[in-house]
Amino acid sequence: MTSGGVRAARREQAVESLLDATLESLATSGFVATTTRAVAQRAGVSQGLQQHYFPTKAALIDAAINRLAGRLLDEASRPVEGATERRRAELLLHRVWESFSSPVLAVVAELLVLGRTHPDTAEKTAVTLVAVTDRVVAVAEQALPGYAKRPGFREALLVALSAIRDTTTVARIPGTARALPTIETITATFLRAIGALPRGPGR
Repeated sequence: MTSGGVRAARREQAVESLLDATLESLATSGFVATTTRAVAQRAGVSQGLQQHYFPTKAALIDAAINRLAGRLLDEASRPVEGATERRRAELLLHRVWESFSSPVLAVVAELLVLGRTHPDTAEKTAVTLVAVTDRVVAVAEQALPGYAKRPGFREALLVALSAIRDTTTVARIPGTARALPTIETITATFLRAIGALPRGPGR
């Protein structure tokens, strides 16, 4: 590898370490406690190197949001495999649940709160969430062609995705389990809404 290639590899590694450290810090410590110094220490790089790539905290947060968006989009884009449409629907919703339950994805909740006082962050977070949701819907329409033709499919899926996002966010607060639906309940409600499951008595 040439000297230029070595420098490029080191730069890429340093940037990735800084962005990963930023997401971890946001998820575990919150926005206020996430400082450029703390991120550099967590990433194992000098603060001078951190400032070279990301001169300000805002630049670091912005790049971290872009990285998070890429991860979410990659995860949402994976095809869903299953013998039946019902099974694929179950697998898709469980996968979204697992994704939003990931420790690093706690950063989404932090960004939603931060968006109330930081318009730029709110805009970037909104773009990310909309793009990820659109991608999940597209994957669902491809994996569930029969269900996708039924009236109210998109609306029912959006309700399920919102329930998953909100539930996994609130579930990070100890003691809230009794106030939240399970992924099994969310999945069954979605399947009933599109007519894939019979409605029980009194429904």
